[in-house]
Amino acid sequence: MKVAIITNHYSFQNRFFELEEFQYMYDDILPIRFLHRYNLLEYDTIIVQEHISVFHLKRYRSRLIQFLKSGKRLIIMGEVIDGWLPHIEWETSEVNFSWWVKKDGDLPLIQRNSSHEIYQYIHFPDLKWHYHGTFHPPQGAVSLAETPEGKSIFYIDRVSYHGELIVTSVDPTYHIGLGFITQAKPFLHGLAKYIHAK
Repeated sequence: MKVAIITNHYSFQNRFFELEEFQYMYDDILPIRFLHRYNLLEYDTIIVQEHISVFHLKRYRSRLIQFLKSGKRLIIMGEVIDGWLPHIEWETSEVNFSWWVKKDGDLPLIQRNSSHEIYQYIHFPDLKWHYHGTFHPPQGAVSLAETPEGKSIFYIDRVSYHGELIVTSVDPTYHIGLGFITQAKPFLHGLAKYIHAK
């Protein structure tokens, strides 16, 4: 299993890469501005970090689609704005930054498809810090976590492309790089275990 992670090299991303704790998760770091220098098909999984330049994602969209169509796995975290990848229907929502400081506070999310294999590695409470928007997964995709209104924040799509597309609006590397929100670490470790188990 060979894994690459796409980055802008923002400061929080660079701090994330400095952490030995997560260096087992990926083999190579690919700067988005120079993605044309790499053969993406050398990788089994590519992770798109949060806050990647949409301009450059659109620039390399055809290569990422080709990667998925070849049967590989693409993981996208955080916001998926401006329709940069087909078959992802995104809706921006207000980010709840303060629910955990309120007495008996909770972030209302519903676990879906709890028997899915990914939940062998990820514990549902570790998804609950906040989310930056919601998705309407395509028919046949598997939603894993939803708002009470039935909008997904985490799903797996094995129908739109020949490969596996994992999409979530949570932002673990951002908060790990900044050094706060403890749930982000076990969530990302769980995702890493899922990646390397398959």
